[in-house]
Amino acid sequence: MATSIEKAEDVELKAVTGQEHEEPKKKGPGLKLKTQDFRKETKQSAADYKRAHSYPEDKRSIIKKSKQKSHGSHPEIIQRLQSQQAMTVAVFLVEKAARLLNLEDGKNATAGTMKRIMMENLSLQPDAEAVFCIWLKSPLLQLQLKDHHIPYKLRKVWPELLKKFTNANDEAIEMDEPILCYQRNSFYPLSEEKKVKDAKVIRRLFEEAKFNVMSGTYPVSKNESMELGGMLAVIENGKFKEQDHKLGFFKDKLTEYLPVSACKVGWTLPGRRSATRNTLEQQLLDKYKEVSNRSLELRQLYRSYLEKCWTFPYYGSVFFAGQIEKPPSILSSILGKSDLAVGVAVNREKIHIIDEAKNEILLSLGFDELSWDYTPAEECNKDCLDTFWLEFDSKENDGTTTVQRLQIFSKQAVMIDALVQSCVECEDEIQEECCQNIGGDIRCRMDRLSLSKLESSLARKKKTNVSFNNPFSRPKRLMSDETPKQEKT
Repeated sequence: MATSIEKAEDVELKAVTGQEHEEPKKKGPGLKLKTQDFRKETKQSAADYKRAHSYPEDKRSIIKKSKQKSHGSHPEIIQRLQSQQAMTVAVFLVEKAARLLNLEDGKNATAGTMKRIMMENLSLQPDAEAVFCIWLKSPLLQLQLKDHHIPYKLRKVWPELLKKFTNANDEAIEMDEPILCYQRNSFYPLSEEKKVKDAKVIRRLFEEAKFNVMSGTYPVSKNESMELGGMLAVIENGKFKEQDHKLGFFKDKLTEYLPVSACKVGWTLPGRRSATRNTLEQQLLDKYKEVSNRSLELRQLYRSYLEKCWTFPYYGSVFFAGQIEKPPSILSSILGKSDLAVGVAVNREKIHIIDEAKNEILLSLGFDELSWDYTPAEECNKDCLDTFWLEFDSKENDGTTTVQRLQIFSKQAVMIDALVQSCVECEDEIQEECCQNIGGDIRCRMDRLSLSKLESSLARKKKTNVSFNNPFSRPKRLMSDETPKQEKT
């Protein structure tokens, strides 16, 4: 191979240098020496020619290398870039267990990508994609992410989100640290969830329902707490045994089976306090024994627990923080009026107002029973909060109907408004599909309109409209042509 290349070079050089070095016409003794010198010169010229007339690609590469610094070979650069992009993140389950996900897109990874990786990690069926989603949450704020959201970008602006949507002070905002969670999709219909048969999906839904009950997120009654606690006792300890499960077995573990609200003991004498806790333990033991007698398997217990939670009207809700005006009283007139802290729970079917102090539902309305509106706060008044309005019909004891309006003051009012709007649109789409399948033109039970579309105007400042002083009382009925009188400020 090398020989053929040298011959090709000799032929090329002869063609180029033939004009400059003519061969001698005469033959003689000195001709051989001159010919050897000529060959040496032609070889040197060949090297110079090759250096000066190299291929354009080679020439460009030489020039580029001389002008820029070398950062390693091409594969090394690719590997370095990939290592910079890829990152590992922790996504938590409600029971505080975490899964480490290796994200090839790194900081640009979307919530949808994380959701699919979590499904593979937990060995869930493809049908589970609609059941669960990724949340970014902390004790101060919880956000359900859509598939196109990029969690890293939201984490970068988390302090700004807290300032906008919470009442937390600067110190709390600085200390707050959100985490990524894999939880139930709040838009997933309960009717579809009841059809789920996959044991792994049922287990995940059970864990989340259990967490919401035990943490006090779901306001359950004492009897409901005992029934759910009895199921947990069987799940955790197996079937009831008289010789092992006696009074004192749950003495220091009541909060592991009952929510905090059920374990609270009011101010009593020292002896009475222990007697009350003994009563709670005995009731839990009785429920433990009762559930054990049903002879249910573990997977059946998971579903039974869920079926009980499905009966709660607020199941699957997203919870927001708000406040309403307290009903007037003698004590409030002396100490001054203060608002009542409430939780606003919104799911696919209803909106609920919950008294956080008493852990009970104050108001529960379906979307076909109300109208709503959202009013931003005045920019000039820092103490004024955004307002979410509810208008609904209420029947008096004498059978007459009155219109009540409720103001909910909250920095999360805009989020409540957006979620209610989305839930109503989802329900309307389902009803339209039903109408098409039936073939007739069936209207909704009630045309739902936000208050901003009504003809009557509302006073949009705090402490206005007569029905807001006590939104759960029955004020005098207003005629259709009357408008609520404003209080003097």
